[in-house]
Amino acid sequence: MHKLKKYWQHVEHDEAKILKMEEVACEALEKLRWHCPDIFWNTAYELHKIAYGAHFDEELAKMAVSKMKNVDGTHGGYWTYEQTSQLADQHGIECKGDFYYVMNMLHSDFVEILGSDVNNYVKMAKAYMCDPDAAESKVLDLWIAGVRAKE
Repeated sequence: MHKLKKYWQHVEHDEAKILKMEEVACEALEKLRWHCPDIFWNTAYELHKIAYGAHFDEELAKMAVSKMKNVDGTHGGYWTYEQTSQLADQHGIECKGDFYYVMNMLHSDFVEILGSDVNNYVKMAKAYMCDPDAAESKVLDLWIAGVRAKE
């Protein structure tokens, strides 16, 4: 057994110690971000996949959308998470975080082409997300690659 694993097992019933160990681990990861970015991103991605699968969760999707620079000069999303969640329910889309991100990404980048008809965006988002040649994690993977390219 890995020595660090023993530390976690030793404190598993002490909430205060668990929180302190989480703080230490998170601080170490933040230091890795700047000194060993590949290790940081790979670790962060693995932790995210354990928690949420290979998809956006609501919080990460909202953060990603809030940072979008739109072709019309504005910033952030066009649709709210609640609006795209309703559309996802209507169209049988399960990965609501991915759908929220893709809908807003499409509007951000292609509003001049796709116009204002929400059905165009839903069709494009479904096609983008359900690409048979791509991994299930396509939406999250491409966003992460873009973030990493900017650092």
